[in-house]
Amino acid sequence: MIPALPMLREAYLNIRGKRASLLTTFLMVSLSFVVFDTFLVVTWNLRCILEREQRAVGIEVFLDGRVGEAAARSMADMINGMDGVMSVYYVSPAEAEAMFRAELPERTDLLDMMGDDFHLPASLQIGLLPEWRNTERISTLAASLSGFEGVSDVVYGEDYLPGLTGLIGTLHKLDLFAGTIILVGVSLVVAGAVRLAVARRSLTVEMMTIMGASDGFVRAPFLFEGLLSGLAGSVGGLLFTYAVSLILSGSIDHSFLPGRWIGGVILLGAATGLAGSWMGLSSSLPRPRK
Repeated sequence: MIPALPMLREAYLNIRGKRASLLTTFLMVSLSFVVFDTFLVVTWNLRCILEREQRAVGIEVFLDGRVGEAAARSMADMINGMDGVMSVYYVSPAEAEAMFRAELPERTDLLDMMGDDFHLPASLQIGLLPEWRNTERISTLAASLSGFEGVSDVVYGEDYLPGLTGLIGTLHKLDLFAGTIILVGVSLVVAGAVRLAVARRSLTVEMMTIMGASDGFVRAPFLFEGLLSGLAGSVGGLLFTYAVSLILSGSIDHSFLPGRWIGGVILLGAATGLAGSWMGLSSSLPRPRK
């Protein structure tokens, strides 16, 4: 087991007098994480939009004008027994007109222009069970409903839901790609900083090795420095991204990352810092003279 106090003392000696180098490393790591955090914020908000749309998604079946109310309610009872259907609500032509006037008051003149003989079609609004609120199942159910006699049209957001789902998938791939680039880039930055630290204290490190210090004791201060660099850089990137998010919140409605995503970014920073410091030590740690 590595003694904590001596290790911390060696870590302090490594860091002391390296303000310019540490600041440079911190800025480079932070800027790298700003790019990654920006991708995550965009992905999170689009994911929230998709989930909100999926919670509200349903199917609306528009009926032919020849279908009377009794036949429509009979069809609603039949649809209500189908797999995935949670509720069915019959909307009469009069109710459809009232809803149109309430939701689109600036377009009511269109109804007035059509005359008294024009009526909006009756429809059936179908609510779905949560596990059925995805593009594949909805499209299958909609295809079945479109074959019913008296159905003139079936709509369910088919114009935008598949595209939004595909966009989320693409962003997840970009996040993974950006995370990989960040992992490699930050590791190289930290590795370079650790190499400089080892070169600066090469004589001390060699003397410690000759005097019998374990490999873990020699490496621990430098690994600790890499850990701090990764942690500080990831936290700095999050703080900068959060500040920009607050500035933009007045003009763009969005939310910042949830706690578990923030924790993941910080853990990624710590892991990247450790990996970078290990890489730097592997190629620069002096070996004792024989």
